[in-house]
Amino acid sequence: MGVSLKLAAAGLGALAAAVVSAPAGADPYYHSYTDGSWTNVEYNDGTCHYYYSHNSYDGETHTNRYGNCAGVAIGPNGQVVPVITGPLIVRPY
Repeated sequence: MGVSLKLAAAGLGALAAAVVSAPAGADPYYHSYTDGSWTNVEYNDGTCHYYYSHNSYDGETHTNRYGNCAGVAIGPNGQVVPVITGPLIVRPY
């Protein structure tokens, strides 16, 4: 039981490192700026391209996604947050 848990943790760590690192030769573009009460963000990594706008005055938020953004989550203030998936461990009862 302890060995399988250690192997799962090691595999999850390796998978997280692979997901977080950018693809070879790809430099993601990230630009954020604030204009008045609006915060605007643009992100493009070649696969996922999104625009994020948030108005802090009235809470209005707009997000436009283009391409495959399944591996990218949009965090607070439009920050890029990688989606880390791992193996599903099922314990029989």
